[in-house]
Order: sequence, then structure tokens, then C-alpha cells
Amino acid sequence: MLPGMQHDSNRSILKSAGSFLTGTLISRLTGLLRDVVMAFVFGTSAAVAAFMVAFRFSHLLRRLLGEGCMQTAFIPHFEEVRKRNPEDAFRLFLNLNGAVTLFLLVLIPLSMFSLWGLTHAFTLSAGNLEIINLTILMLPGLLFICLYGLNAALLQCEQKFFLAGVAPVAFNLIWTVAAWSLRGHTAEEAMPWLTGGIVAACLAQWAITLPATWPILKKGIGRFHWKELNLISPDLRQLGVPLFLGIIGVGASQINSAVDAVFARWADSEGPAYLWYSIRIQQLPLALFGIALAGALLPPLSRAAKQHDWKSFHYFLDESLIRSYALMAPLTIALLILGPGCVNGLYGRGDFDDAAIAGTTLCLWGYAIGLIPMTQVLLVAPAFYAQGNYRFTTIASVIAVAVNIVLNTVMIAFLGLGAASVAAATSLSSFVNYFLLSRWLAKQTHATQPSLFWPEALKVTAAALLAAGVTVAVEYAWRGDIYCWQIWRGVAESRPHTLVDQFLYLTVLGGVFVGVTITLAFLLRVRVLKQEEAVEA
Repeated sequence: MLPGMQHDSNRSILKSAGSFLTGTLISRLTGLLRDVVMAFVFGTSAAVAAFMVAFRFSHLLRRLLGEGCMQTAFIPHFEEVRKRNPEDAFRLFLNLNGAVTLFLLVLIPLSMFSLWGLTHAFTLSAGNLEIINLTILMLPGLLFICLYGLNAALLQCEQKFFLAGVAPVAFNLIWTVAAWSLRGHTAEEAMPWLTGGIVAACLAQWAITLPATWPILKKGIGRFHWKELNLISPDLRQLGVPLFLGIIGVGASQINSAVDAVFARWADSEGPAYLWYSIRIQQLPLALFGIALAGALLPPLSRAAKQHDWKSFHYFLDESLIRSYALMAPLTIALLILGPGCVNGLYGRGDFDDAAIAGTTLCLWGYAIGLIPMTQVLLVAPAFYAQGNYRFTTIASVIAVAVNIVLNTVMIAFLGLGAASVAAATSLSSFVNYFLLSRWLAKQTHATQPSLFWPEALKVTAAALLAAGVTVAVEYAWRGDIYCWQIWRGVAESRPHTLVDQFLYLTVLGGVFVGVTITLAFLLRVRVLKQEEAVEA
């Protein structure tokens, strides 16, 4: 039996997800504070949009060599090696750290020099030159953020999910302080200085995981000297194939993210800023529930797969899919009817004007329709990773990216739509990704959604739709109009301006929606909070 396998159960996954969620909630709240400060101080000017495009470009490798595919490739392989020899597993982690560090110490200076050469070899527009220069300044932070991702993967294997989720608090707070300290400067003047805060924030996020990581390593392998590093060890080489396939898949999505920013800037000079602020709101439930549940799900799925315990494997996955839908369906509907109030309440002050609120809300709606498939992809993908199967997820990611680029090209280049179409294209491509993965998973493992999935999904959807109707009726009776309808018509005449009004709007209407949804879910006997264990691994 694998270490920790005797403790794996649906309840243990929910407990781990809860720890991850708690840490992630704190980090996401500080992330919202960071974005509120950025919106208040700098608004959505073209300089801020250029900074956000540069941030995406400078962190393009973040999910390839630290978070994302590195973690999903490392965790199942680590569990497999640990089953054979625990000490070898921890040496694998150290060797991987050494290999990633060496690679980045070569790649980062080379990339900075190449970009610098690009600015001198070609005549670039002022906007493109600004993006490249900001990218150069932020690139050093990539080293620390990737090393954080590796530490977070080890902490998850050791069921220390809270620290892995809460570490970004350091990143967000340093960015927030840096942005606030530059409030007396124009956005054009402040952005180059803010890049220094980004590098320091990356360093802090990595450093906060060290006090927990080193005791684990010390216990696992005892004394260790850097001369013992083996960057071509057999275990490290075996990680190469799944990592390579994962890099193709996640790399495609990362390139897609960067391309989205380019399309948004093509549609509107402030478009990348609209996307940035809107996706921060959409990613809050995605990170709190989807990523937390996926992060907690991968280690027990990996252990069940290594043990060939397919009954537990299917049960863990099915229960996670049901619970994620029961959470995300109401949240999707809530973002559609309360999205303008969320954008206005968070950002609607300072330099964030009515046009910025409308543009950001439209992008939020575009992202909101993809919340369910994005979450389901996060849960279905670990079912492939746990079996060491990265080919299907890679193919699905590449196809989804191709669909997204085609949709963006049609919507922006031919139809002349705005930045919101970029968000909508991303959501539509996520449906394609989920459809492909779910079909392939059913054929490969027969881990299909249980028959009770659709009855539960229908009950949750019905409860949320009825709650939305009640909420809209209350808003109309209270305010005489419907804010989301105003935004859709392009005539936002009566948005709440004061902090008190913004707070009351979200509190009253959000309370109505949540209260009615929970009441109806209880009456319909939705089982999302059911805790019985059908399987104990």
C-alpha cells in the first residue's frame, strides 16, 4: 500500500480541498485587494494594459516549469518512486530542483538579451516597445515562481495543502504595496518601477515555502550535499516523457493566454486591462473550488491508480465532478446577473470609470459562461495524469487552443467585435476541451459520470435559475431598473457610486440569490453536502 493510501477517502479529499481552499481564499482575497489598488491608482490606461501583456509574456514558462504541467507530471511520478523507495523520491525532487534552476539561469539571461536585441534590430511601435521592455524587467522573477511551484507540489504530496495555497499572499501584498507607493506617478512613469516589485514578490512567494519544505527533505533523506545532485538520474529521465507531453498541452494553453492579450489589444488599446480585471473575478471561484479540489484529488487518484484500485479511482472522480457542478452552476448564474455589481463594487472608484466598468463586465460575462467546463477540465485531467497518460490531455489542449485562435480571428479580424469576444472564445474552447476529455476518459477507464449526475445537475440548475429570477425581481422592485440589463444595452445610468451603496447592492442582492438557492436546493434534496463514504480506499 502506498504511503498515505490507507487514509484516502472521499472525506479526506474534501478535507484536503478544504485546507487548499482556505489558503487559496486568503491569497485570492489579497489578490483582489491588489487588483482594487491597481484599478484605483492606474485605471485601465494603455500603459497598464501594456504592463499586463508583459506580465503574461514574462511568465509564459511559469506553468510549464513550476506550476501546471510540472506539478501534474511530478506528483504521480513522485508517488510511484516513493512506493519503491521513499529516499529516492525525495532525491528526485532535489535533482529536479537543480535541473530547473540550471535551465532557467541559462534561459532567462538569454531571453532578456534576445529581447533587447529585438528592440535594436527592428523599428517597433511605441506600444510594442513598451511591452518588450517591461517583459525584460520582469523576466528574473520567473526563476523564483517556478521554484515555488515545485515546492508546492511536494507540499501537496505531503498533504500540506494550506501553505501551498496561501503562499501567494506574499506575492500579492508586495505587489499591492509597490503599486500604492507609486500612486503619485502617471501609469507610464510607474510601470517600469512596478516591475521591480513583481520580481521581489516572486522571490517572497518562493521563500515562504522554504521553512516547510526543508524539514520534509531532511526527514526524507537526512544529510544532503549539493555535490550529490544528479541531473541525469534515471528517475529524473523517466519524468521527461510525461513532462514533455504536459509542456505541449499546457504550453499551448499558455500561448493561448498570451495570444488572448494580443487579440484584446488589437480590439481595444485598453482591452488587456478589461480581460485582466474580469478574469480575476472569474478565477476566484475557479481557484477556490476547482483548483483546490483538483489539487487535492490528484495525489489520491495517483495512489489508487498505482494500486489498481479502480473502484476507489472512479468513486473519487465521480464525487468530485458532482460537487464541482453543484458549486459552479449557481456561481455562473450569479456572475451573469450580479457581475456588473461585482465589477463596480471592487473597482468602481478612482481612475476606473463607467467605460472601464462596462468593458470589464462584458469580459466577465464572456468568461463566466466557461466556468463550469473549465472546472470540470481541472478535475478530469488528473484522472489521465494519475495513470501516466498525458497524450489525451495534450491533444485536447492543442485542439482547444486552435479553436480559440480561430474564434478570436473571426470575431476580431472579420466581425470587428470588442475585447469581450476574446473572453467568450476562451469559454467556448473550454467546452471543446471538456467534451474531448470526458469522451476519451469514458472510453479509456469507463470512469463515466454516474447516473445520479444529471438528476443532481438539473436540480441545482433549476434552483439557481429560480433564484436568479427572484433576485432580478427584487432588484427591479428596489431600484426601478436592472443593472445587468443596463450594461447589456450600453446605458449604465444608475450604478451605485458610493462605497455604502455598492456594499448594499451586493449584500442585499447577493444575499437574496444565495438564500433562495440554498433554500430551493434543500427542498429539492440536492446531495452536494452529503458526507457518507461509499468507498474507503
